[in-house]
Amino acid sequence: PGRWVVDNDYRPSWLRQGLSGNASFTLAIDAAGGNGCTITRSTGHSALDAATCALVTKRARFDAARDGTGKPVAGNFSGSITWNIPD
Repeated sequence: PGRWVVDNDYRPSWLRQGLSGNASFTLAIDAAGGNGCTITRSTGHSALDAATCALVTKRARFDAARDGTGKPVAGNFSGSITWNIPD
């Protein structure tokens, strides 16, 4: 998770606007390991929230969870991204 969003993802316009905040999200992981993202706590900036979901959906990789018989099943992963203006 620490590599899903990096300082280089900060867009110059966000820097100029001083955008920062913490975005909490939940990834819904399907039985094939694919994922979809929902923001569960906003940074207060729609651009950062959208970027959070776009980046974690693109970069997060999961093996599907398995039930007691070994069959792939859907699951969830919750996390957060803190957008701090890079030095």
